[in-house]
Amino acid sequence: MRVEGQFQRGDTVRICNGDGREIARGLSRYGAASLNKIKGRRSEEIAAILGYENSPEVVHRDDLVVL
Repeated sequence: MRVEGQFQRGDTVRICNGDGREIARGLSRYGAASLNKIKGRRSEEIAAILGYENSPEVVHRDDLVVL
């Protein structure tokens, strides 16, 4: 997983496959700085790392549009 750019919680983000092709867009439940801290970690660790937990998903399927 790679996080690019600067965005805040609630911003629309592009989701790309391994080749860099955009496959979806959605509302992020975490900002870029927080994602860089928790990427690759287990969902159970989020609260301990950030001091809070919004959701175990970065983008919930209810907030996702697949292209």
